[in-house]
Amino acid sequence: MGIELLTFLGLALLAEGVLFAVFPKALLRMMAEMSQIAPERLRMMGLVSAVIGTAVLFILVRALGGTLGFAGLRALIGTVV
Repeated sequence: MGIELLTFLGLALLAEGVLFAVFPKALLRMMAEMSQIAPERLRMMGLVSAVIGTAVLFILVRALGGTLGFAGLRALIGTVV
């Protein structure tokens, strides 16, 4: 499980880094707009995103027969594509 967590963190940092490298001005505008949103609303948006993400992962685990790993995700992507 440790290697999967590190892989996930690496992929998250990679995605964020690419976004900042490709769209720096757009991300700065987005951060400026988000600074105007009330903290309570941002918290609610974060909670809703976390619930949706958990539901998506739960559905993926159920679709893969109780396993969620890179091999299982590759198999799922293979069935979709």
